[in-house]
Amino acid sequence: MNAVNVSALIERQKLGGFALLLIVWCFIIVLIDGYDQVAAAFAAPALIHAWHTNAASFGRVFGVGLFGVLVGSLLLGASGDRFGRRPTIIYGSIWFGILTFLCGYATSLEALTWLRFFAGIGMGGVVPNTVALVSEYAPKARRATWITLMFSGFSIGAGGGGAVASWLLPRYGWPVLFMVGGAAAVSVALASFVLLPESIRFLIVNGRDARKIHRIAWRLGATDADANARYVVDDETRVRARPAALFQHGLAWVTPLLWALFILNSLALHFLQNWLPILFGMGTLSPARAAQAAMMFPVGGTVGALALSRFVDRYGIRVLLLLAVAGCPIAASLGMPMPTGWLFAAVFASGVCVIGSQFALYAVSGMVYPTTLRSTGVGSAIGIGKLGSVAGSLLGGVLLAMHLPVGTLFFNLATVFVFIALLAAWLGGVRRGANAPEIARTPRAAE
Repeated sequence: MNAVNVSALIERQKLGGFALLLIVWCFIIVLIDGYDQVAAAFAAPALIHAWHTNAASFGRVFGVGLFGVLVGSLLLGASGDRFGRRPTIIYGSIWFGILTFLCGYATSLEALTWLRFFAGIGMGGVVPNTVALVSEYAPKARRATWITLMFSGFSIGAGGGGAVASWLLPRYGWPVLFMVGGAAAVSVALASFVLLPESIRFLIVNGRDARKIHRIAWRLGATDADANARYVVDDETRVRARPAALFQHGLAWVTPLLWALFILNSLALHFLQNWLPILFGMGTLSPARAAQAAMMFPVGGTVGALALSRFVDRYGIRVLLLLAVAGCPIAASLGMPMPTGWLFAAVFASGVCVIGSQFALYAVSGMVYPTTLRSTGVGSAIGIGKLGSVAGSLLGGVLLAMHLPVGTLFFNLATVFVFIALLAAWLGGVRRGANAPEIARTPRAAE
C-alpha cells in the first residue's frame, strides 16, 4: 500500500484549477455575507424616514445584529472543527439567507433587531470556516495571499451595498436590499452542495470518508494513487479541539493578544462601516453622495488588502503595525472640512488601513492554529472581536446622542489606532520569541 503525502501535494499547489475554483467560490460566499452584514446600514436612511425614527436608534439594530455574529462565530467556529467546514458554511448561509430575506418584511425596529440578531448567528459561522478551509489548502508561503484573495469578497460585498442602495432604493424601496441579499445567500448555499469541497486535512486528521479523501487528493495531483492508498499529512499537530487548547502549547499570549487586536480593529471598522453614511448625510452631502463616499471605505480596504497580501506573507504582523500608525491621522482627518474629492480619498485611505488590518488579522489567525483547532481559534478571535464590532456600532449612537461635533467623533476614533499599534508590536515580539507555537507534531494518516 503506497503512502501519499498530502502536505507535500498542498505545498506544490499553484493558483489554478482546483485551488482557483475553491478561492472563487469562497469569495462569492463571503461576498454575500459581507453584503448582508451591512444591508441594514444602507437601508437605515430610508428606514429612518419611513418609520419616523432617528439615527441614534439604529445603534441598537447594528449592535444586536453584530452580537448575533459574535454568537455564531463562537458556536459555528467550534462546529466547523467538529462536523466539518463545508456543512457549517452551507447551512450557516442558508440560515442567514432566509432570515435576511425576512428582514424585508419587518414593520418595526424591534422586529428588525431580532431578525438581524438571528441572521447574524449564521453570518458569524461562515467567515471562520471559509478562512479555515482556504488556509488548509494554501501553501504556507502564499497562505495570506490566498486568504486575502478569498476574503476580499467580503469587502466587495459590503461596498456593493452602497451601489445596490443607490440604484435600487429610489426604484423599489428599502425591502429590496434585504430580499436581494437573502435570495443570493440561499442560492449560493444550495450550489455549494456540488461546488464546495471539504478540507482534506480535516478529513484525514479526523479519519473521515476515505473515498472523499481519494477524490480530493486526485484533484490535488495524486493521479498515481490507487484506491487503497494511505494518505498522510506530516505537518499536523496532536491537539484536542477544546477551548483550553487556545491558551496552551505556545499560544498562551498569542490568543489573548490576537483577541485584543480583533476587538480594537473591529471597533474602528464597524464604527466607520455603519456610521459613515449617516455622519456624512448629516453634513452637506446628499444621501446618494453620502452613500458613494461611504462606499470608498470598503473599496479602499479591498484594494489595500490585495496590494498588501504578499507583504503579510513575508512580514506578518509588522504590516499591521504600519497600517495602525498610518490609520491614526487618516481617521482623524475624516471629520475635517475638505473638498469632496479629498474626502473620497481620505475615506479610501482609511479603508486601506482599517480593512487592510482586518485582512492581515484573518491571515495571521489562520496561520497560528493547527487543523484540529483552526476553526475554533479563528472563530473565537472573530467572535471575541465582535465585542469591538458591537461597541463600534453602538458608539456612534451614544456619541450622537451626546451632540458631539462630527470632528470630535473621528478624533476620538483615531486614538484607537495608537493602542492597535502597541498591541501589534507586542504580538510581533511574542511571535518572534516563540518562533511559532511549540506543538508536538506527528504524521496523521487516513486509509
